[in-house]
Amino acid sequence: MRKIIFMALGMSLVLGACKKFRYDKDQSAEVNRKIETAFDEMTNISDQAITGSMVFYKNGNVIVQHPGDKPLQFKTPCNVIITIDTTNAFKTVTVDYGTSNCDCNDGKTRRGKIVTTFTGPYHAQGTVITHTPIDYYVNDIKIEGTKTVENMGMNALGQPYFNVQINGVATLTSGETVDYTSTRMRTWTLGFTTLLNRFDDEYDITGTASGTFSSGGGYTALTTSPVHIKIGCGFPVSGTIEVTPENHPLRIVDYGNGTCDATFTVTINGQTYTFN
Repeated sequence: MRKIIFMALGMSLVLGACKKFRYDKDQSAEVNRKIETAFDEMTNISDQAITGSMVFYKNGNVIVQHPGDKPLQFKTPCNVIITIDTTNAFKTVTVDYGTSNCDCNDGKTRRGKIVTTFTGPYHAQGTVITHTPIDYYVNDIKIEGTKTVENMGMNALGQPYFNVQINGVATLTSGETVDYTSTRMRTWTLGFTTLLNRFDDEYDITGTASGTFSSGGGYTALTTSPVHIKIGCGFPVSGTIEVTPENHPLRIVDYGNGTCDATFTVTINGQTYTFN
């Protein structure tokens, strides 16, 4: 579990649009970004919860509880309660933000719980980690469903790789719901020999995603060049993704040439827009 990471990057399979061009009624890229990022952050949050640090994903104090500890009499707003249970067959970590929005250090508000179960250490082949949000909101978007991460062992290059499956539902602030699925492979390309230093870790992400809107329509997303993640950076630094909204032009998202600068481009109908 020490290496259950993702520094809020994510693979966010797509960073979205801006006022420079219209999506008309379609907001597939932005919606995909928000949902994927929310699920990616669950891995970061559970990883930080194990150590009790919670640097990016809290504002107030962190209170760690274990089975048998005296129950808290009250919870101060924005104090995050972490409950760690390692006594059962399925180890469990619960992060509780409470029922009111908490302004976290990454600039987002959160409320609700994230429950993470794991069958073994993150770096052990066969370990399955499951993240389940309960009444969980990020910036008032409700996130439901499950995210599972399975350690598949080593690939032909001797690199650990993981199958990541997300089956979720997001309720947007407008009230519209989005059924969301994502299937990805995450390859641990650097840092897997230094288990105590997570900030030297690097990953390649490939896979697909899709979303269906309750009001009709949807989209698919495909990684056409692996999205490369440097944990010490916090942003995708290279890779491309194609997003195909129903009845809308293809969007091509390009994360750059490896520089950690939070810059990416979106190309629609041959017109490229740069964001940073």
